[in-house]
Amino acid sequence: MENRVFIPTEQQFREIISETVDKILAKRIPFIIRQANAKPYLTTGDVQDLTGLSSRMQKYHRETGSLPFSQEGRKIIYRTEDVERFLDDRRIEAIK
Repeated sequence: MENRVFIPTEQQFREIISETVDKILAKRIPFIIRQANAKPYLTTGDVQDLTGLSSRMQKYHRETGSLPFSQEGRKIIYRTEDVERFLDDRRIEAIK
């Protein structure tokens, strides 16, 4: 078994680091922006705008326990992270 060692020049090293940082930032920046602009809680109208789930479907998911919520009187709110988790749990990856 032959071991190979790659010793980059300073320029190659800078390019490798730059490409790696660019890839990481391209993945993280949209998430960071969403988190910074996100409201901590969503109303049923907000969830409908975000997901397309009608109020009746939201009620179904609340009753089955698949969509956590809080309620004060008739006012129902959802934590944004719970709605995101709800969507992530139902995510289907594309087939290449």
